Amino acid sequence: MNPFTSLPRLIDVYIGLRKFNRHIPAIKRLREAGDISGEKEEIRLGQKDAIEHIAPRLRLTFDITGEENIPEEGAFMVYSNHQSYADILSMIYLFKDRCQMGYVAKDEWRKLKPLAAAIEYTRSIFLVRGDSREAIRSLREVSELLKQGFNLVIFPEGTRSQKHEMGAFKPGAFKFAEKGKVPILPVTLDGGYRLFEEKGTYQPANIRITVHPLVHIEQLSKSEQKEAAAEIENTIRSALD
Repeated sequence: MNPFTSLPRLIDVYIGLRKFNRHIPAIKRLREAGDISGEKEEIRLGQKDAIEHIAPRLRLTFDITGEENIPEEGAFMVYSNHQSYADILSMIYLFKDRCQMGYVAKDEWRKLKPLAAAIEYTRSIFLVRGDSREAIRSLREVSELLKQGFNLVIFPEGTRSQKHEMGAFKPGAFKFAEKGKVPILPVTLDGGYRLFEEKGTYQPANIRITVHPLVHIEQLSKSEQKEAAAEIENTIRSALD
């Protein structure tokens, strides 16, 4: 069941997306002018407008610890567990006063036109799963965005757990940060599944966000990167225990 077609507050989500989409003309102009810092700031402002409309109307609240671990400059990738549809909203809320945040998103999101437009203009990448050629293309595109200074979120489980427990991370997910040569910010999300997945219908939810210390995986050797990937997964899972 898709919450974007069944939530009683669909109209609130839609208006929130519209608030972001009002920033798209400015984002386009800045992108065409090659003004990366200006584009990142406009994206952030659009995301802030959207989440500050959506969160209170969905009665979605957040408890955040570890905000001091968020880098103040330089591109990075966020690696997080994935409980629910609310996880993207959690990420937008976490970074709304700090920086732009794009996503390595499933290609299926293209089917939801209002949401697809918003995702596209955050400098996100749509990932086609099960296609090796598309995987190589996505890896190249993510690497280029990171080198330009854009920030990205990836959910390495690959799909929602729809519960408190976390699934195993897909090993290939760490190639994005490794090839992009950026540090990883591990984040644990807990409670988002209560918004929709727990009962299959909307209910208010409080999400606990734990931001862990930055991991400079780009400074490690190949063998060290493999060990660091396992440690990052364990770190994210540890905040759920």
